[in-house]
Amino acid sequence: MRVSLLSPLPLLALALAGCAVGPDYERPQSAAAAAEWVEPASLEPVDLSWWDSFHDPLLSRLVTQAIASAPDVRVAQARLEEARANRDAVRGGRLPSVNATGAANENVLTKNGQFPIDNIPGFARDFSLFDLGFDASWELDFWGRQQHREQGAQARAAAAQEARRDVQIRLAAEVARAYADLRTAQREVMLRREIASLLGDRAQLTDRLYLAGDVSRIDAEAAMASAANAERMVPEAQARASAAAYRIAALLGVPPEAILPELEQAAPLPEPPVTIAAGIRADLLARRPDVRRAERELAAATADIGVAKADLYPRFALLGSVGSQAVNAGDLPSRDSFRLSLGPSISWPIFNGGRVRAQIRAADARADGALAAWEGAVTGALADSESALNRHRRSQLALGQARRALASQRIAHDLARQRFSVGEDSRMQYLAAQAQLAEAELATLQAQAAELQAAIALYKSLGGGWQDDTGN
Repeated sequence: MRVSLLSPLPLLALALAGCAVGPDYERPQSAAAAAEWVEPASLEPVDLSWWDSFHDPLLSRLVTQAIASAPDVRVAQARLEEARANRDAVRGGRLPSVNATGAANENVLTKNGQFPIDNIPGFARDFSLFDLGFDASWELDFWGRQQHREQGAQARAAAAQEARRDVQIRLAAEVARAYADLRTAQREVMLRREIASLLGDRAQLTDRLYLAGDVSRIDAEAAMASAANAERMVPEAQARASAAAYRIAALLGVPPEAILPELEQAAPLPEPPVTIAAGIRADLLARRPDVRRAERELAAATADIGVAKADLYPRFALLGSVGSQAVNAGDLPSRDSFRLSLGPSISWPIFNGGRVRAQIRAADARADGALAAWEGAVTGALADSESALNRHRRSQLALGQARRALASQRIAHDLARQRFSVGEDSRMQYLAAQAQLAEAELATLQAQAAELQAAIALYKSLGGGWQDDTGN
């Protein structure tokens, strides 16, 4: 059977039948996804808005503001909108293209050319030419080139959306961490001041005892050194508190003075839930945006292989042009000025120095790299989550030990106070008991801060914190 190139209908039917080349993408599966948690974990559903479980209204407000409008989120949103616009542009490439045309030219032909202009009756050497019309073209996607381009663009738009979600998760965790640092440093300032005051009193008392000849100069100098070191720790804690407040302002993208008055009001450390639900381990890979992004980038790279392979084959297109052309502008509406051009077009890269096949190899290599990146994202997500589970459990154990030590130290302090009140112990001994209690309270604060930071890290590793912005 012969198909005439002058008849576009058989060609169109053949194109629409579809002969797409290139691999068909299949979402990869990881054997690690089906395994159970290595670390002990609650299988209850993950709390996506985990910051609310800390029951700190200011923290919840800061995190909500950050994931909605922080500069990093706006940057990611702009990239997402760019990717979606590129996707829509690629989709438009599958449709026919129609352009309006118009021209008004003054022409002067040479007398010394191939044609004897002066000897042709009624043919003027100089003339005007007016043209109005429409040009249309439609590339037939016979080998799936446009189909794969659209698949790749759609996958890249989805990857940009996952990147935005990943930014939201990171911001939620960073704001919570900075807030925890702020509250920890504020409480530490109070304890450091108390310790410095107690050690200062002890240094003064030791100095008086030295002048009275009851203790050596070594004891007096050691007491003064301890007091000086304690004083030094106060401004360091104050600096950490200020740095944490400035970090929160930077994360939110607001001037420091806009939130400092509120942040400078001391408040207790937020307390995370005792049990943090980790969900089913297999669901982790479907929830973490970094893994989802890597999978979409793999899909895009796979589609690029099809685009590259389609360049090995001929391109078919339908071309058409319709309009009016006349030497006088007033004759353009006349039926005699009507012009029409319609027919198929073919383009086939017979020889290009191996460029197309090199591009196919490059696309294959990019897809291999994207697959490796996805596998790395999967294993990294699992290791991150398991490590966070372990660190959170260990931090809870350490906090329990610190609280038990603090309880024992409080009992010892009460006994020392009673002995001092009845004159059985000296003021020096009572000051030592007070300082030891303050040190135990500081150690408990540090353990509480470590447990809080471990909880935040665990929530982050579990992939909670992004908004479901399906969009278009």
